Amino acid sequence: MAIGLGLSEGVLALEQQDLFWRRVDIESAGGSPLVLLHGAGVAGGLTWGPLIELIAPRPTLLVPDLRGAGHSRDPDGVERPFTVDQVVEDIVALLDDQRVGRCEVVGYSFGGLVAMRLRQRLGERIESMTLIEPGLLERAGQTEMLCVRQGYHRAAARVRSGVEVEAGIVDFLDLIAPRRSRHPRIEQVAIARLAERPLGFANALDCVAQAVGGLDRAEVIDAQRQVLCVVGAKSPETLRDYHHTLAAARDDWECVEIAGADHSLPFQKPRRIAALLDRASAMPAASLR
Repeated sequence: MAIGLGLSEGVLALEQQDLFWRRVDIESAGGSPLVLLHGAGVAGGLTWGPLIELIAPRPTLLVPDLRGAGHSRDPDGVERPFTVDQVVEDIVALLDDQRVGRCEVVGYSFGGLVAMRLRQRLGERIESMTLIEPGLLERAGQTEMLCVRQGYHRAAARVRSGVEVEAGIVDFLDLIAPRRSRHPRIEQVAIARLAERPLGFANALDCVAQAVGGLDRAEVIDAQRQVLCVVGAKSPETLRDYHHTLAAARDDWECVEIAGADHSLPFQKPRRIAALLDRASAMPAASLR
């Protein structure tokens, strides 16, 4: 066991959200604190648990449950719609409460969108970013993005209906991972994860869809620094091409494509992602290939 290992968890009581978090502190570790932001519907512990066991020790690992997932809830327990900037405010409050200053951030899917807006808000306090198929960067063309946005809304509406929860989740999976394995057991595991809090999941999908229509994507991209993007080789070609195009345009932006993976990268390839995070922490983004 590492020297000075500390494990803790708690709830940060905010005005509109009771924000659950877990934290790992290792006194003997070097490097910067690492903040891990999960995707829509699946909580931080389930998303990042395998990866946490694999990455090199960090002085602090902070893993919140974002709105709509896990143990984070409105104080009265009601599932309410939310915006990406409300989620960003939650994370800023958590970083301040936990006395996490400069840090590295990993954002997956919905959490990647939150991470990019967090960088816009906090600037150089975010030292580097690892974005795993982040929301807002699913496609290059605005028309295609609007189609994805409408697809999210339709999937969320079916989930919210209460009678088409599984069908709505499958609609979402068809959008983000059309080439995924259709093995019944694997499919049911993915559906069960997303169905744990169906209204929270639906609200997260609508949150991403609203951000696509309301944010200036060029401004969001321009604000990022020291970025590693990770995409699955089985994800849509248009998504992969867009991330490679972004990487080609920036010296501090790298794209790594992982063979055999689709959008479920943290669940499918935690060892590979852990290795990339360790390399990203140790060297400039331009050296990550």
